[in-house]
Amino acid sequence: MRLLSVTLKDLIQSSRTWSAYIFMFVLPILVTFLFMLMFGGAAGDDEGFVLPRTEVVIVNLDAGRFPGGVSFAENLDQDQELDLADAANMGEIMTRILVSDLFAGIMTVSEHTDPISARRAVDNQEYGLAIIIPTDFTDSIGGQADAGQAGAATVELYSDPALTFGPLIVEGIVRQLLDGFSANQISMSIALDQLVTSGLEGDPELVQLLLTEFTASGTQNSSPLSDSSELIQILPIATGDESTDLLTQIISVILAGMMVFFAFFTGSATMESILVEEERGTLARLFTTPNSHRTILAGKSLAAIITLIVQVSVLLLFGRLVFNIDWGAIISVIIAGLGLIIVSAATGLFLVSFLKNTRQSGIVFGGILTLTGMLGLIPVFTAGVPDQPDAIGKVSLLVPQGWAILGFTTAMEGGTINDMLRIFGVILIWSLVFAVIGQFKLQRRFA
Repeated sequence: MRLLSVTLKDLIQSSRTWSAYIFMFVLPILVTFLFMLMFGGAAGDDEGFVLPRTEVVIVNLDAGRFPGGVSFAENLDQDQELDLADAANMGEIMTRILVSDLFAGIMTVSEHTDPISARRAVDNQEYGLAIIIPTDFTDSIGGQADAGQAGAATVELYSDPALTFGPLIVEGIVRQLLDGFSANQISMSIALDQLVTSGLEGDPELVQLLLTEFTASGTQNSSPLSDSSELIQILPIATGDESTDLLTQIISVILAGMMVFFAFFTGSATMESILVEEERGTLARLFTTPNSHRTILAGKSLAAIITLIVQVSVLLLFGRLVFNIDWGAIISVIIAGLGLIIVSAATGLFLVSFLKNTRQSGIVFGGILTLTGMLGLIPVFTAGVPDQPDAIGKVSLLVPQGWAILGFTTAMEGGTINDMLRIFGVILIWSLVFAVIGQFKLQRRFA
């Protein structure tokens, strides 16, 4: 009962301080809301940058023809409804790929037969880009069966200088297709050179077979529809639900970090009542009662723990109801929250034992807790950063705040009970060291 009396007295005193509510609830929630605004959460899921379609005109002047017997029916992706089986040359294949629905969200393609009129249409801003395929396009890629050599051809890209993003994106797509075709040209040239070196260049059937194989395989490898091709990757735009899930993941890490950061301030501020009562003289009168020093310090520590339980519970519930945060399994969240509460109270007791008066508390709490809190928040600040060194994440584990944040992130990521108990064990060691040192110093001080 004596222990509970001390605890109740401290709880009543701390409940009358409005600044405590600001640090416990207002600041963590406010900072989280600010981060949500920075990441566009308040702008709505439907708003965002929309790239307009580029008007493209294609002029296919390719006069080449595939060798007899070449067929692309086996290489087609039926789901894309792109028919290349009867394509006569590489220029026609390239045209069909760009005209297909695969790039309908990026460009609107028209076909012309006159390159001069196509350039004039671009000059008149009727189109943003003109793609002119030369007459020797197929011959330069597939090589000449009779000469055993591959030539060179240039695909002309004639764009409107007033436009920027659209033509550049289309140009990148065209360049990727051409890179695949060029790879086929190199392979064909090497194969035909080997025939010449081996003295087999006069075998028309062998040359025809090579032309057929390389032309078909080159078309397959150049097509963005091929499963083995990495030339073009079409990624679906995130839906509203996916964007919301991503924002929730970001907010969950931020709110967990803010909860840990300000919980340590709450624990220290609650334990500061020891200094406040010492300056007012009420602590000395309390020591004259039958209550032992250990009972009084334990009661004040219990008041800090109860205050932290309220703070952590409210913030967890707020995150779940307002931000729809999935904190993880209940048992994992309880372990993570309990670890944060114990280590925050123990840290407050530890710091107060080194202070002589309340004038020092502002400097010590503000300096030490801010510094260690920022170190512990490194995983929050660097979340999503690619290729970050492992040492960056380990630096946060040099302070108890880092282990507390690790507990919540592990719970949200679905960590096992063994993982949570391992983290809780380390936090418990921090807490025991701080509590023993703080209790020992304060008992000697008030002996």
